Amino acid sequence: MNVRGAWLGAIRNVVCAAAISQLCVALPARDSGASNPAKSQITPPITKIDVGVRNDVLRALARELESGYAIESTANKLAALVTAKRKANAYKNITLGPEFARALTRDLYTVAHDKHLHVNFSLVPLPQGPAGPPSKEMLEKLRKLNGSIPKVEILDGNVGYMRVNGVPPVEAAHDAVAAAFAFLHNTDALIVDDRENGGGDPNTVALYVRYLSQGESYVVNTFHWRAGNRVEEFRTTDLSALSYGAHKPVFVLTSAATFSGGEELAYDLQVLKRALIVGAVTGGGANPGGPVPLGHQFTVALPGGQAVNPITGTSWEGVGIQPDIAVPAETALGKAHALAVDRLAADASDPMQRSALNAVAMKLQSIAEADSGSASRLANGRLVGTYAPPVGPGLPVTILEKDGRLVQHIDGFPDVELVFLKGNRYRCQGCFPEGWISSFRDHDGRTELLLESPVGTPRLLEHQ
Repeated sequence: MNVRGAWLGAIRNVVCAAAISQLCVALPARDSGASNPAKSQITPPITKIDVGVRNDVLRALARELESGYAIESTANKLAALVTAKRKANAYKNITLGPEFARALTRDLYTVAHDKHLHVNFSLVPLPQGPAGPPSKEMLEKLRKLNGSIPKVEILDGNVGYMRVNGVPPVEAAHDAVAAAFAFLHNTDALIVDDRENGGGDPNTVALYVRYLSQGESYVVNTFHWRAGNRVEEFRTTDLSALSYGAHKPVFVLTSAATFSGGEELAYDLQVLKRALIVGAVTGGGANPGGPVPLGHQFTVALPGGQAVNPITGTSWEGVGIQPDIAVPAETALGKAHALAVDRLAADASDPMQRSALNAVAMKLQSIAEADSGSASRLANGRLVGTYAPPVGPGLPVTILEKDGRLVQHIDGFPDVELVFLKGNRYRCQGCFPEGWISSFRDHDGRTELLLESPVGTPRLLEHQ
């Protein structure tokens, strides 16, 4: 088998786009009025199948499963199931290719419980010739996906954020991965958003691990292929000064949509104790493989090997990755950001730096409580008074109550009204630039005020 199934996640978007494009050409356009003889010559793709096609596909599928599926004992059971279904004419009422592919995939899953094993039907003719690595043209298309890294930014508290939606072939992803890590190199902690990562090339996974480690090369993961009883290793290399380092805090976000190579990235970093996994249990697909033609525009994604981590001696196949911090996937980013800031604040030796990080932590807490509705609103009487920075210089801020409204006073600036938003958050009406937020909390029996600027870092003050 020449094409790794691990590439499929990275290639899927490009292939689907190409297939949709060809399908659109094949479908007839809607008649806008006058007849057009050319339109009658355009026919939709053929999806109907008959008993001959079904039997051809079933024979080919049984043969490929028996000789190629990763686990020989399971392979025999799969082949026996397919053969029995053919002899019983179990699919006689299915006359459409896509429906036949779905039915086969469901039946195979009852035996193997392998989410990488599925039958597909192509709406357009499949390319002829042996399978192999992505072509030069395909690699160029994949490079335009920018390594499947659609977003890189620096969050409050100097926490880096990188969204990784796939791990394309390393030839196409290398430059984008290097650029992303170069941009985030000077951050103090890193969040890798793996929640939409459906898979890709294990060599690219090793590249990510390489940027998060230092020193001599080591094995990140192995594939044990059934054919030839071959073991394939994926290793790191020392990037020296280009590395993000082996010690700065790293958090990886996961969801049920995290799959295959996306799971490998999270799993490898978890077992290496290089990252905390935050989010939901992942999809549970580890066994690598590739597409095998069955004829009549059918293929089977056939896992031909097993992933075996060198540390655990096993993988996440069928069980997924259990997060270190289990939270709903949609709240994982906020949780990881708060964890990162708390960790940095705890490690900070400089009082000013610790105070700045505590301000970011309060902002994240205030937003989370307001959005969840868990905050108990503090009465106006608790908020009035003068606030000053706990450490370092800074102008004091006085909160007044006038006719039931909160007013914020800073010497040398016009008084402004605080308009309630939700939780304990208030919009500063009349502040320039727009977007200033004042939030409050009761912390260790003392009221704190946070001034959140639309640009720059928030400022924390304590009630005097």
